[in-house]
Amino acid sequence: MGPGLRLGAAFALAAALGAAPAAAGPWAPRGWMRQPPQHRSLSTSPAAVTLGWALHLYRSTVSRVDGDRCTSYPTCSAYAAEAVRTQGPWMGLLLTFGRLVAEADEAGFAPRIWVGGKWRVYDPVEQDLAFWRGSLAP
Repeated sequence: MGPGLRLGAAFALAAALGAAPAAAGPWAPRGWMRQPPQHRSLSTSPAAVTLGWALHLYRSTVSRVDGDRCTSYPTCSAYAAEAVRTQGPWMGLLLTFGRLVAEADEAGFAPRIWVGGKWRVYDPVEQDLAFWRGSLAP
């Protein structure tokens, strides 16, 4: 087989392989065409923005020096930031205070997960909201 014939065979093979996926549909990684999650409207009131900045300041300064003391996941400051951002400043503060007060009791009945090299108690904002609304039994 001469060099010209080998080159022609290589082009024919590449064209055949390139045409096969197009006939079967475009290739895309799993989940590529998935729609982004629909988020609730986020609170942008002056109180929510102020609390967000205060939590950011706490997380970037005090928490780095003081160390990781929260036994829950998400951490207490991340929980507070998410609660304020999604539920507004007043309900977010109420949820955060409720979590801080009940943090020691959570270990008795909440599921435990392995995160960042530690066992943590899984307690997301959505779970507490379901409990407050009465759609989840304790």
